[in-house]
Amino acid sequence: MVSNVLDHLTDHVHAALKAAFSDLIRANPNQTFYTFALFTDDSLQFMHPAANSEQALTATVQRYRKKVDPKYGTTSTRTGMRWSYGDWGFFANFGEKHFKMINKALIANIDGPDEEYEARIDSLWAAALDGFKRLEKERFFGSGSERSKITLLLVGDLPSKPVEKWAKALNPPSVAKRYIKWNPDAPDESTENG
Repeated sequence: MVSNVLDHLTDHVHAALKAAFSDLIRANPNQTFYTFALFTDDSLQFMHPAANSEQALTATVQRYRKKVDPKYGTTSTRTGMRWSYGDWGFFANFGEKHFKMINKALIANIDGPDEEYEARIDSLWAAALDGFKRLEKERFFGSGSERSKITLLLVGDLPSKPVEKWAKALNPPSVAKRYIKWNPDAPDESTENG
């Protein structure tokens, strides 16, 4: 099973992301999603879908302003928290069933001999990216101005180089640039346009 899943990881990632994001959108028709992501770590031990919406971002900022900011003398903003994936409203808490086989295979891959793991890791990263890119090619996230409102990402405790690589590979250039050039200290954004 492990080698079958890993040998066809592109197909499995594509199907899992599509199912997870479809379920999420269907279950939250009143949310304006601005990001969909694949959450993992640098050793690719797991994969989970993640997402956030303008409404969830606003709720998070309000919660921080009420409970966290007074305690630490800070001022949370929508701009500052926009890409704080650990605080997203839809962070690794949905779509787990779609990633069950993938995650079993990834753990088994980690548990195997180091040489096998090292030999496979680059191809697994490429396959995961290709699975996500397939959704973009299918226009799952829309096209034109509608698509420009969505940022597709790789998130997790990861170096910036692969994160930026994925942002560029998954998004139109203007969307990737907006994410890469993000300044968390910039003046706060409007709730409408983010």
